[in-house]
Amino acid sequence: MPDGLPSLPLPPPLPPMGGMTSDNLPAAPSLPQSQKAAILVRLLLNEDIKLPLQDLPEPCQVLLTEHMASMRIVKREISRDVAKEFLRELVTIGLTNSRGLEGALTDLEGVINESTIQKMRREIGLKAISDPWLRLERLDNDELRTMLMCESNEIAAVVLSKLSVPRAAELLSSLPGDIARKITWAMSMTGTVSPDAIERIGLSLASQLDSHTPVAFEEAAENRVGAILNQAKAAVRDDLLESLEVEDKEFAKEVRKSIFTFAHIATRLDPADVTKVLRDVETGAQIDAFAFAATDTESDNAATVNFMLGQMSSRLADSLREDMEARGEVKEEIGEAAMGKIVAELRRMADADEIVLLEEEEEEEEAENA
Repeated sequence: MPDGLPSLPLPPPLPPMGGMTSDNLPAAPSLPQSQKAAILVRLLLNEDIKLPLQDLPEPCQVLLTEHMASMRIVKREISRDVAKEFLRELVTIGLTNSRGLEGALTDLEGVINESTIQKMRREIGLKAISDPWLRLERLDNDELRTMLMCESNEIAAVVLSKLSVPRAAELLSSLPGDIARKITWAMSMTGTVSPDAIERIGLSLASQLDSHTPVAFEEAAENRVGAILNQAKAAVRDDLLESLEVEDKEFAKEVRKSIFTFAHIATRLDPADVTKVLRDVETGAQIDAFAFAATDTESDNAATVNFMLGQMSSRLADSLREDMEARGEVKEEIGEAAMGKIVAELRRMADADEIVLLEEEEEEEEAENA
């Protein structure tokens, strides 16, 4: 054996049982590559070395198995020559990518544009991902819950069975009680599902994700409009909302739901969080906002001022009232900008989960129960 090449254990002779033998095998250099591969696999398996042969295309796995079954006895010199040739080739390899286009696309996930990857996969008919269940595991709960609500209880049971236990428990807890019970019962019927059926279900669900056309905006249109109107002057906001009511009443209704202004604080903010919100808003802005908002004592803005002052200590509230009176009339532009600072700080804290805003549905329920 050439210097620098390790020795390779040779297989023990096998009893002849028909098929190909040393006598009808050509010399090692003349053997087809597939037969050489079968010899190498046999040598490695004899040493309990497990190979990831399941990653090979199915036709290659079949051919390899057939060759291993047909070559009952291989001479020692042939095994040695095949091993030497393999080692010579192995030491010259610097880089390899034998997984084809699908492997390249999988390696490039997160490196090149995701829409480009999915487009290439759709065009060549490849799986959206080598393991569709891994892709489903990566979805957030809202996407998975929406998917399960559209599928049969049996399919949903298969999905829960394939997810990790903590993830499945979290998802099941987020479903309505009656649906969760039906899916749980349906899991009792998954014991006889074949692996092929599981694979088809996974691929079908993953293909649904690929069928979604990529969109430029993550936020819904009503949320984007609402965010813009939150920063607009009250008069402009009211005028635009009235126009939307005329053009598209349903869309205007959704936009209104996404709007949060100073006037909403009294009904949407937990009283215990008032001092948290005002803590990082400069005192001058608080005085300007309160003085301007309290001008119309019957307005929702004035209700918010009274609500926030009511959650402070008596000393601090009295001090702010004195400052508001001394401040006098506040111009609209200054007053709205000051109210905007308080609302902006409140939304920042809500987005950071430092405070929790009451949902409008909760307000309606509380009003009905009152």
